[in-house]
Amino acid sequence: MFIQDKEQIKKFDIQNAKKFVDFWSRYYGKEKIETIEGNNVICYLDELNLDKGLTGQNVKRLLRWKNHRMLTEKKLSGHNNGQANEKVTQIIGKLKIINKFRYGKITENKFKEETKNIFPYGFVMQIFLFHIARPFEYPIADSNVFLAYSVHKQEKIPNDWDRYKDYREYFFEIVKSAKIITEKPKGNEDTVKDIVAGLKKVDNALFAFGKFLNFYGKNELS
Repeated sequence: MFIQDKEQIKKFDIQNAKKFVDFWSRYYGKEKIETIEGNNVICYLDELNLDKGLTGQNVKRLLRWKNHRMLTEKKLSGHNNGQANEKVTQIIGKLKIINKFRYGKITENKFKEETKNIFPYGFVMQIFLFHIARPFEYPIADSNVFLAYSVHKQEKIPNDWDRYKDYREYFFEIVKSAKIITEKPKGNEDTVKDIVAGLKKVDNALFAFGKFLNFYGKNELS
């Protein structure tokens, strides 16, 4: 079904979304990141703290999980090695605002302003702050998942909020077809985690497929 043929790779039948997710998620190979203390692997699902507000430690670990080279709470190299990472400190300073957005106490536009102030040129990281606040609504973004979307939809790589909106629609179209519940249930924490784990499986599949496309040569697909 998924063969190395240019025209076949570009085709995507939403009716086969579950097979696509099951197949490609097996090849998700993100590096396991330990806490800065080096004694535990960071668990993405645990650190989302889904039944409560995010804590400073949650956010620090999620940032390190996302980009351990640039967003660990302490600088890891150079003449500032061991000193506080100013960007992480800045984000932790916005913890109340992140949690306000989690609970719908500030608008999406207001939170966009806040994230843009933190990452003026980092659209993907702006989205990540949206994601950790409300993972049921805002899927993680990166170059790999955007490439998967671009090839499947024959659209440009998203680089602004309007195109991210299109990516979200594509993502949740896959979620719906693959029969993964997208609404936060009123059940216990384990049930909530199971659903977010399902959403992450879709992200994993798109990440792995996009990574394959990069290796295969995205220019070959044009």
